[in-house]
Amino acid sequence: MKKTKLFLAMVLGLCLLSGCAGKSDVPSDSGGGGGGQAQSGETAAENAAVKDEVTVVLKGEPSNIDPHGNTELVAMTTQVQIFETLVKKDEEGNIVPGLAESWEQVDDKTIRFKLRDNVYFHNGEKMTADDVVYTIQRATKKPSSASIFASFDAENTKAVDELTVDVATKAPFAAVYNYLTSTRGGIVSKKAVEEMGDDQFGRSPVGTGPFAFDNWVSGTSITLKRNDNYWGEKPAYSTLTLKFITETANRALEIESGNADIVLDPDTGDLDRLAETDGLKVVSGDSYGISYIVFSMDDKVLSDVRIRQALSLALDLDSLVETVYGNYATVSESVMPSTVFSYKSQGRHEYNVEKAKELLAEAGYGNGLTIELNLPNGSEQQNIGVIAQNMWKEIGVTANISTASTSEIIAAGRRGDNQVTIMAATYSTGDPGHALADFDTRSDGFFRPVDKKIDELLDKGSAAYDTAERAAVYEELQDYIYHQYYMIGVANKTVNYVITDKVQNFYCDPGDIPSFAGVTVTE
Repeated sequence: MKKTKLFLAMVLGLCLLSGCAGKSDVPSDSGGGGGGQAQSGETAAENAAVKDEVTVVLKGEPSNIDPHGNTELVAMTTQVQIFETLVKKDEEGNIVPGLAESWEQVDDKTIRFKLRDNVYFHNGEKMTADDVVYTIQRATKKPSSASIFASFDAENTKAVDELTVDVATKAPFAAVYNYLTSTRGGIVSKKAVEEMGDDQFGRSPVGTGPFAFDNWVSGTSITLKRNDNYWGEKPAYSTLTLKFITETANRALEIESGNADIVLDPDTGDLDRLAETDGLKVVSGDSYGISYIVFSMDDKVLSDVRIRQALSLALDLDSLVETVYGNYATVSESVMPSTVFSYKSQGRHEYNVEKAKELLAEAGYGNGLTIELNLPNGSEQQNIGVIAQNMWKEIGVTANISTASTSEIIAAGRRGDNQVTIMAATYSTGDPGHALADFDTRSDGFFRPVDKKIDELLDKGSAAYDTAERAAVYEELQDYIYHQYYMIGVANKTVNYVITDKVQNFYCDPGDIPSFAGVTVTE
């Protein structure tokens, strides 16, 4: 019998990424190619027959796959196969060339990128600086990408020539390279978007990546085909099928029955069993992910910090995290993931039921309080919510649970319509400014606090190029947010996948958005 801990340490050792954002700090310059996700090429399976179709199971169906139109994880996982960014991260978290082959800092608010000369969109159009300018201008305007691109200066981002573009920021922006690696920085074809319109583009997008969109069967799957005109190393197989299976038990069954090669977002309760199953492997690694409880500051009741603190005090997070995640997460001790640059442990939130009752009484709710808890469908957040609901009963708080799709909950959060919700976020840039961006009162972020001190510290951190100074600012910001109880961090998550033992060259991504371009699957 396999021993799970030993097994996880051995399986694909390269998968166990450190997640240390120190390796993602601003580079001074870049040279030639290299880096990125695992490449196809020759593998240990070179003498075996290789499947021509790879099947991956996602936890749900995206509402669209426009890089500027959707922040759902299932959408970003699809987008990263189709679209590419100017720069990207290698497996160690270093910034390396993507669609830009080199770059230089022109001044403290401008970076000049030299584009590759051999890149074509899936519609046959050559990628030029005009497409990059259009992408950044579009990204600053679309609700799903505006928060990531809030610091970019669309007006002063300009094409120098066909293959040179100056990307401008509104102020000195130390995290600019990290942000450009986001899937929301995926370069789109200006011609395709303008001809198709946003809705059609979101359902049949055009990018430059190793896979091109082929077909979408609503409720079932998306099919991608190898881009045979790809500028880089082409995938070893011709078809990538992304299946949508919402129920966690059915996702596991799909790979157990031989109908899938890779399963994303398996239920953590299934992992130990699946690790013992012949022909399957569990692959885990550090992540930029966190699960959390968030309160609407537009709500009169929850605007009282005593209520938020009482709800925190009533939660036995050690028990909750153990029940939901087992060995595949640790209790959160801050307001952002422990792998993100400048993370500072605040210690665990105190568990004290009597103190929670006292705070509720002090706030005028000694006879009880009813709150609305809105949760994503078919998710680990529902498990967290049910446990939290029972714990809150102990202090006289009734939590009425309702469920909706993740996209609906995000939209409601931006409107301020969620009183309390539980979410999981993965900050793909690994940057603290990204991890804390939803607290910005000037955006339509999810958390919506009314607190100018947060804005001031976010601006200060964004402008600080000195690593130590930048870390100190974000540590102060974590201290402040943590003690205001604007959110309750629940768990620092690992990224977990289930693969068959025939899968080669699959690597974890700490942002939980793996590329499948380098994967091979033997017959």
